[in-house]
Amino acid sequence: MVPALVFDGGRCFRLLLVRKPPRTALFAAIITIGLTIAAVVMAGVLVAVSISNQVELASPLLVYPVTQQAPGPCPAGVAGSINGPEPSCYQVASGLTIRRVSNVHVEGMPDGTYALSVKLLSGDRDAFAKLTKDNLNKQVALVVNGRVITAPRIDTPITGGRLLVTGQFTKPMADQLAVDLTGA
Repeated sequence: MVPALVFDGGRCFRLLLVRKPPRTALFAAIITIGLTIAAVVMAGVLVAVSISNQVELASPLLVYPVTQQAPGPCPAGVAGSINGPEPSCYQVASGLTIRRVSNVHVEGMPDGTYALSVKLLSGDRDAFAKLTKDNLNKQVALVVNGRVITAPRIDTPITGGRLLVTGQFTKPMADQLAVDLTGA
């Protein structure tokens, strides 16, 4: 029991002995308030992370199945043809346009070259997995700003949503490719 001064509604205060609240109730209230604050903070962080994990591409990444490849530049005015870096002319079928991704960064490779890592969002991940399943043992052209950056052969379906764009890139070349995609 602890003494407490209580106003009786009139003009005087009374000194009463009241029961002290148990420490466990106070401890439980502090823990509950702390957990509520932590939950609100975490919810805000998760929302911020999910929003910030989308990168709008400045130039869409186009992924086309290759139907034919010929040496030299493409003849002018031929529909479905795109010039490659070799120089080569790629005839392509309709494919996939990727406008947003969750991550784009340059990675060093064990052989001393560099690659561009692109992590797809779930909708594009599923479409890309289907495209790679449908084109096993065939080439697909990865096109940025109207030029083929690489045209790898699909050995296995890519279902994890991560593209590793390789092609004997130097660090400046891979960095420029990241800039071409993201605009930053």
